[in-house]
Amino acid sequence: MKITLKNVASYKQPVTVESNKDINLFYGLNGTGKTILSNFLYYHQSDKPEKDQFQDCGLEDIDNKKILVYNQNFIQDNFYSQDDLKGIFTLSKENKAAEEEIKKLNEKRENLRKELENKEQGKSDLEKEKKNELNDIHNIVGKIKTDYSGGGMILDFCLDGLRWKKNLFIHIKKISRAETTKRIDQLENEAKQVIGEGAQKHKEIDSITLHVEAIENNSIFLEEIVGNVGSPLAELIAKLGNQDWVEEGREYLPPEPVEGKEQCPFCQEETITQSFIQHVKEYFDESYQQKIQRMEHLQNQYERQIEKLSIDAYHDHPLIQERRDAFENLFNKLKQSLQKNLSKIEAKLEQPKQKVGLLSTRDKLKALNDFIAEVNREVQIHNKNIDDKEQTKERIKKEFWQIMRNQYDVSILRYDRENQRLDKELQEVICNIESINSKIRDCERNIQDQQKRTVNIDEPIQNINAKLKKDLGIVGFSIQPHGVNSYRIVREGSNEGHFSTLSEGEKMIISFLYFAEQCKGKASVDDTATATDKIIVIDDPISSLSHNYIFNLGIWMKNDFFKKEYKQVLVLTHSLYFLNEIKKLVEIENRKSKDKKRSMKFFHLTKDKKDETQIKDMKENEIQNEYQSHWQVIKDYRQNKTGIDYSRLANCMRNILEYFFSIINKSNLSDELKKLGPKFEAFGRYMNRESHSDAANITVIKEMDPDMLMKTFKEVFIESNHEDHYNKYMR
Repeated sequence: MKITLKNVASYKQPVTVESNKDINLFYGLNGTGKTILSNFLYYHQSDKPEKDQFQDCGLEDIDNKKILVYNQNFIQDNFYSQDDLKGIFTLSKENKAAEEEIKKLNEKRENLRKELENKEQGKSDLEKEKKNELNDIHNIVGKIKTDYSGGGMILDFCLDGLRWKKNLFIHIKKISRAETTKRIDQLENEAKQVIGEGAQKHKEIDSITLHVEAIENNSIFLEEIVGNVGSPLAELIAKLGNQDWVEEGREYLPPEPVEGKEQCPFCQEETITQSFIQHVKEYFDESYQQKIQRMEHLQNQYERQIEKLSIDAYHDHPLIQERRDAFENLFNKLKQSLQKNLSKIEAKLEQPKQKVGLLSTRDKLKALNDFIAEVNREVQIHNKNIDDKEQTKERIKKEFWQIMRNQYDVSILRYDRENQRLDKELQEVICNIESINSKIRDCERNIQDQQKRTVNIDEPIQNINAKLKKDLGIVGFSIQPHGVNSYRIVREGSNEGHFSTLSEGEKMIISFLYFAEQCKGKASVDDTATATDKIIVIDDPISSLSHNYIFNLGIWMKNDFFKKEYKQVLVLTHSLYFLNEIKKLVEIENRKSKDKKRSMKFFHLTKDKKDETQIKDMKENEIQNEYQSHWQVIKDYRQNKTGIDYSRLANCMRNILEYFFSIINKSNLSDELKKLGPKFEAFGRYMNRESHSDAANITVIKEMDPDMLMKTFKEVFIESNHEDHYNKYMR
């Protein structure tokens, strides 16, 4: 059983009580919250409006057991609100066959319940495994959030609305696996260009235009350019094959006119005449010169085309920067081809007779311009993406999740496989549970049919009256049948009686005996609950009883509650004396029992400085006696100064001093205080009036200073030379 109390009375903060023990004993002084605990259990299975105050409280692990509570609400509902008491049904011994059949049916039902419990545990284990599988896959795909969300992650927008692991998994599960060529780094780059801090539109790049194709295809470079064959020197130059050498030396001929013979630039002899110079000019005639000039013109044109080709104009473009190596490779290949052609033209001019074939740069230029065109297409896409930013984000988001779905495919497939297996096993277990429940219902219907033949209400009457007369010697009133299936309280010598005419002690006894019989019996002829189906709660049954009756009550509880196989028994009390008595009775019964021993657990209810209830586990060796508990009240006040009313404080002081002086000095408290002086005699007078307050001293109570009361209490021990006793108990 697990009880949680919250937001009701002194349970401001959640207080939890857990126990799987058979008998649970709760000890707490009056006002520490025992009544709230029993009231919660009393109304938990009812539909009364009082249940609403406990809406923040909870009760777990009771396995649909029936909770029966004895407290003031039970007494009020059963004894004050009506003249008749509801009948309690027990099995009659007159029909032995029916009784035996009921016993067999109960045994069969108990076996079915055990089987059901095993199946329910199996179902719980499968559900837990199913939950663990779901948690595992949530954690696995949750890494997507870790890797791509928050901290300035550029793809963070892809997880909008999907930051909870559960939602994230549901989303990725809906996506079908499909091949994609995109990579995450590409998506990150696209996102940066569109929504990054530096996102802006790009200009398109101009393509490269070179007018070199006509030059490269000009036939003059494949022509052997020679001088005038009619020149007297033509035959000699052709024979020697030194036209280029002659043309180069032509520049060094002496200026005209030549008088006599001049030094020859070729042989350095004085052989150059005007006639020789004229023959040279005739060889390199106007046609030759025109061809040379034409080639020089083509050379100049080619050089200008190369000069306007500069890579610097492209380096600053963002998309070129992303592809710099590829762009430079194409650019350099083109430029290298152009430079080679220029070198060939220069070589042709140096040796006009030589044939020179120029390389075509058309393909290299086209390749470079195709590259630029591709960049421009991306520029257009980029600019359009910025114009349609939201659509672009949706596309990136879709591509992102497709990549994620493919990446986590193995984990998702494994989860699907395990989940299907668990669902199949769960369905089988659920079918088994339904079948067992159906069999249990059949048993209960058969038990009800048998009970109708053999139940009666006479045995509870006999039990209650026997305990009143034999155990307590009470003959002034009894329980008698009244009407159909009901009882009433009747005074001796009269057919009339009423619960309100009884003393407080008599009310407590008769109501408790009725409750005990109700727990043992059945609420109706159709009630099939056994002892193991019930949880019993008993709240402070000795509050109005004398010590003579406390022993009887303890014995009744031992016989009626501790011997029976109730699921659990909870007893709440303000009396350490009674708590110890119950503890001893359980221990005695356990020593006698050869069968199952009844396990126990102890709880202590206190209030903290905020006047809020705390419930803590209490070990057996921590259970104080009555005398120690009175000292505890005084220590609690000294520490907290809240949660304890003055009358209880004065009452505890009076009980301590009366007990102390009766043991130490064999004298009474009044005589001892008189010996100490008027101040202490007045103190004694106050304690008596405060702990037995009446209408005459209500205002006096409010005017008393509790700190002064504490001071005087201590001085009693100091003046009587027993300060060490005070210090011992106040530690």
